[in-house]
Amino acid sequence: AGRPQRATLEVADAARLKASPSGYPALQATRRRLPCWSRLDEILDVLDRHRVVLIAGETGCGKSTQVPQYLLDSVPGVNLLVTQPRRIAAISLAERVAQERCEQVGGVVGYNIHMDKKMSKDTRCTFCTTGVFRRRLLGDPQLRGVTHVVIDEVHERELHSDYVLIVLKELMEERKDLRLVLMSATLQLDVFQDYFPGCATVHVPG
Repeated sequence: AGRPQRATLEVADAARLKASPSGYPALQATRRRLPCWSRLDEILDVLDRHRVVLIAGETGCGKSTQVPQYLLDSVPGVNLLVTQPRRIAAISLAERVAQERCEQVGGVVGYNIHMDKKMSKDTRCTFCTTGVFRRRLLGDPQLRGVTHVVIDEVHERELHSDYVLIVLKELMEERKDLRLVLMSATLQLDVFQDYFPGCATVHVPG
């Protein structure tokens, strides 16, 4: 399960190690100590086989920083949007993920919040606030060029996020190639499982 995707991920990992032999090993070791790593093969397999995936885990399990990287490193041609309920989280997560990849923010990993963004033509993983994502949906209802949408902290159930889920459910009927990843604390999982029938769930230990 997840073996071809893991092989692709390990090739990317080896390339970073070669490019940054002094700094990367410590970052790599930190990533592998996170609870998410213990579910790596299961997560990769589920992400590959299902259009809607719910990843449930407590704060600190690594889902917010690691799942976007698993997608970046295992899916050819990936272009993902990762929504966060708060501006500071969008910025800090983009900075952390870029650091773990020995890259600068605004390269492969960027962010887009109200009145501030760091992105480029190379950006394939954009952390944004739910409000910014809502405006993107209004201006670009088909989410052209986007392969995956990751809704983090989906259990917070604020106004923007409920609207976004309604629109995404409709969009996925039109765009059969679009993938959706919901990430949540272990609360109200049945609400999302009922709303997206066939949704696959991965539980990450705390």
